[in-house]
Amino acid sequence: MQIDNRNETSQLNMVFWTGAGLSAESGVPTFRGENGLWHPSNNIRYSQVSSLGTDLAECMAFHNQRRRAILRVFPSRAHYLITELQQRYNVKIITQNIDDLHERAGSHSVIYLHGSIQFVVPKGFRHPKYRLSWYKNINVGDRCPRTVAQLRPDIILFGETIYGYQQARRWLCEADIVVVIGTSLLVEPAHSLLGNINPMAKVYYINPEPRLSSHLPFPGEQVVEGANSGMASLLDEISNGW
Repeated sequence: MQIDNRNETSQLNMVFWTGAGLSAESGVPTFRGENGLWHPSNNIRYSQVSSLGTDLAECMAFHNQRRRAILRVFPSRAHYLITELQQRYNVKIITQNIDDLHERAGSHSVIYLHGSIQFVVPKGFRHPKYRLSWYKNINVGDRCPRTVAQLRPDIILFGETIYGYQQARRWLCEADIVVVIGTSLLVEPAHSLLGNINPMAKVYYINPEPRLSSHLPFPGEQVVEGANSGMASLLDEISNGW
């Protein structure tokens, strides 16, 4: 497959918006469903910011296990296809995922709306300047050397503000093509953020769930496929000069 690499094409602004369905292609569990992270249903409490105060040890154990599971998997074909496009076009990535699979596939210019398993921060100091590398399990009593506060994953929990909102908004406003992959479009404020897409942009939604159409925040073309096959189909369309 050959992609047009003329100078005028290389200036094309593409934004990929990725969700749990993309990481699922690598074997990362999604949240909902029989085999999801929120099954059994009481696990959902570890996605609430209140759990840092009421269930700290259990919350840390849940996220430690989640991180270990992510580190055992590898980028999918879709991750690598996005990286391939980034070598030819002006491609940026906005992700709702906390894994580092985009970067492990070789991508750059990634906004992690919901934080990342790569970092921890002290409780009460959730800001990039306080980030430390997350290289081992976090336990109760592990403290930040600067603030002496308990360390926690730098992951956005329900009740906290997302990262990179304004930068993500600018990227969407400037995009010529937006590709939304593997998200239920149910989580706020991420869902509403997609309403900032450039009105002239070509928009694609890659998701195997056909009922997604009732949740579209912006008109676009639906590709009712999984992330891997959907990305391959998209590259074919781009190659043929959509």
